[in-house]
Amino acid sequence: MQELEIEKRFLVPEDKVDELMSFIVPDSGVKMNDVYIPNGDAHKDLRLRQKGEKYMVTRKRPIKDGDTTTMLETTIELSSYEFDALASGIESNVEKERFLVDVSEWRGELDVFSGRHAGLVVVEFEFQNEADLSDFEQNAKLDLVDITNVEWLAGGRLAEIDGETLKEKLKEI
Repeated sequence: MQELEIEKRFLVPEDKVDELMSFIVPDSGVKMNDVYIPNGDAHKDLRLRQKGEKYMVTRKRPIKDGDTTTMLETTIELSSYEFDALASGIESNVEKERFLVDVSEWRGELDVFSGRHAGLVVVEFEFQNEADLSDFEQNAKLDLVDITNVEWLAGGRLAEIDGETLKEKLKEI
């Protein structure tokens, strides 16, 4: 399956985590493990994903250089056996729990990272089209830092960062 994904991503600082957690849609949490496949580039755009009991391989590439707001996403479903076989020996991964949240009339996904990325919390919003994105940008009052185009916080790059480096880099934002 191939689709165009339009999204904005925001860093949730520690002092706002509880506020965002209060907007969680009940029973929406799902544990995720993203395993990024080496491709010779600094940014790995091909990932294996375990999302609860579902498994898939996904490639996400921006349609415009330097702007990851709009990405072309291609996904193929896998069996758990295929996932395990493909993920064997790859250590660049990101673990998180994802929750649906309703914030200021917008449905988003709140990612609470674990493992070596524990302490990182990101909320992202997806849009059906450019008009929805424009409406969000004009009307959503989130008071959060937009990290949509922060390269080192993209999944494929984040998978390579250890906990100490993550803490140091977050201080710079």
